Amino acid sequence: MHLRSSMHSVGGVMLEKLLNSDGGDYRGRTLPCAKGHVFEFKEYRDKEVLTVLGPVTVQRAYYYDEDCEEGYCPKDMALDIVETSFSPGVRRIIGRVGAYRPFGQGHEDIKEMAGIEVEPKAIERISHQLGGEVEAFSQREGSRFLSGKVIPIRTVVKMYICMDGTGVPVVKAETENRKGKGGDGSAKTREVKLECVFTQTTVDEKGHPVRDKGSTSYVGAIETAEAFGGRIYAEAMGRGLERAHKVCVIGDGAPWIWGIADEHFYGATQIIDAITT
Repeated sequence: MHLRSSMHSVGGVMLEKLLNSDGGDYRGRTLPCAKGHVFEFKEYRDKEVLTVLGPVTVQRAYYYDEDCEEGYCPKDMALDIVETSFSPGVRRIIGRVGAYRPFGQGHEDIKEMAGIEVEPKAIERISHQLGGEVEAFSQREGSRFLSGKVIPIRTVVKMYICMDGTGVPVVKAETENRKGKGGDGSAKTREVKLECVFTQTTVDEKGHPVRDKGSTSYVGAIETAEAFGGRIYAEAMGRGLERAHKVCVIGDGAPWIWGIADEHFYGATQIIDAITT
């Protein structure tokens, strides 16, 4: 651990020198503004950024547009540190930890495995930001496939679409005015709907179907069945639904699942994966 800490310190010094070797990324006295104005160089501003090698100080040229009353540092855009003090590498680590650990405990994992200090609130904030970026990407990709302008070329022998829902704990504000199973009729959780799509081409020596390696993709959201149905359909279209020889929908006895199956996957084989009483 001492050796790792020493190497991080040396690497941090080298990285800082490398990042500042451009003299702050000065790009001249003025820069054009998209609205027809100009950004004028005002000064150099230092910014401390937490990287995978530890904190470094980045020198940046600051430009300001008096007409728009806005300023920015071109170097922030080049380094992908606009409005954040975490490097892309650290944000990637935070995103992974934030996806499988409570935010309040994730900072312990990051300190143990990466040797850097990140506050729990920062993990929550960055995870929320990354989630928004993933959602925006998902919406863009779904729109492309639903428009019919992009059609997967690969033919699918069998496509399986699995759906389920489960309750997840949320803050009190998220359950306000919602009915639940609590003793007073209040809710303490929200239902998150989950779905995965995978394909199958071969069977094993006993004739049992074998899921194609690396073929599984997932989507999930806390939203109505109607909205989730559109999300699932977009994912399936992107996976080659229209070129699938056979489609199977797998779920339990929840009415919302079979409602989605009938609406978006009409004619698919419907398989119940559990018996409910």
